[in-house]
Amino acid sequence: MAALEDFENTLKEVVGAKRLSASKMNRLTEIAMKSLEDDTKLVAILYRTHNSLLSSAKVSSLYAFDALARAARSLVNKRGITGDVNSAKGNPATFLLKIEGVLDGLFRDMISLDSSEAKEKTKKVHDIWVKSNTFPPAVLARLGDILSDVQKGAYQNQNMWPLSIPSKSL
Repeated sequence: MAALEDFENTLKEVVGAKRLSASKMNRLTEIAMKSLEDDTKLVAILYRTHNSLLSSAKVSSLYAFDALARAARSLVNKRGITGDVNSAKGNPATFLLKIEGVLDGLFRDMISLDSSEAKEKTKKVHDIWVKSNTFPPAVLARLGDILSDVQKGAYQNQNMWPLSIPSKSL
């Protein structure tokens, strides 16, 4: 458990700093890669922390997701690791599978911010992931669709969820 607390504390330092620190990001990545057996908890900490941040800190959080995903992908590629999302014990492959589960929410959150920088950085991270095959093509296509929607104005100055859901007549 100490490693998870260390991860969460380091993550909060990374995203709370005025500037992104390469040494802190490297430390965060090192802690995470040593704690992949607890992949579900790592992803929960990442996503929960992201959602609790002020808009100004969310780009740093996106960069943390990026750094950790690419580090895990590197391990998967080097070692030929596979994973089952239902596995009790995590590894780099299961970590990536579990991150995939929160990426839609992460991207929707980033593009809903009233910040052209956040939208631009989200697109850049997506482009990097496409070039490096960080995630499967279907996941990257889905994220690309979310980014396309923002270019069409679908998420600008709107809440992500409708206030009321129309009901069908029976």
